Amino acid sequence: MSSTETPSTPTVEVAGSAAAILPGATGPDVELKYEFSPDLVTLTDARPAEAEAIRTVRTHIMAQHLADGRRGIAICAATPGVGCSFTAANLAVALSQVGIATLLIDADLRAPQIESFIDPGGPTAGLKQYLETPDARPGDFIHDGVLPNLSVMYAGGVADNAQELLGSDRFKSLVDRYLRDFEFTIIDTPAASKVADALRISSMIGYTLIVAKAHSTRFNDVSLLAKQLQEDGAEVVGTVLNEV
Repeated sequence: MSSTETPSTPTVEVAGSAAAILPGATGPDVELKYEFSPDLVTLTDARPAEAEAIRTVRTHIMAQHLADGRRGIAICAATPGVGCSFTAANLAVALSQVGIATLLIDADLRAPQIESFIDPGGPTAGLKQYLETPDARPGDFIHDGVLPNLSVMYAGGVADNAQELLGSDRFKSLVDRYLRDFEFTIIDTPAASKVADALRISSMIGYTLIVAKAHSTRFNDVSLLAKQLQEDGAEVVGTVLNEV
């Protein structure tokens, strides 16, 4: 493992708090205190096997994705409940720990989960509100400094018109902007078996990582998803198997 792979893990108490300032989209700047779930295994030594598996994925991303100038990835799953958000959140933290300026976007506007891993301490505006507000500035919805080198854009809640929002030119422009502004952008998506959002987002960002669950996900489901992603113009860079 190269010297760039040595984590510079910040001192964070899991299930404790860290503070950051968020520019107010509709009011004055406010201080938020983030609560970190124990399921952020890359912040704790409690589950070393899972943390090491995430770091292995990080190594793959850095060697075969970032090194080629690719600056983002969508995290997809064929079916719900396989750990898509777990993978997205932990991979974002792992990349930030080696000094890569990382943005994590929760684009699951059906059942957002990133807040369960990095809790902002209360309701917060996010992707939904930005996409619904034509004159909104995207920076007002980015939580910078959640951890060193880690920024987060939360979903902002469930959207009844998620398909229209995620298929809009406004969302495409947002993705294009943050692929330029951050060294790496990770987008969490809803299960592809339920809606087409994951396919749409993956085609925008160009690259995707498929998440599956041992003894649960069917091989045919993963194969079909990979085929659909490729037909939509997204390159599948790998598959993560959770709970082996």
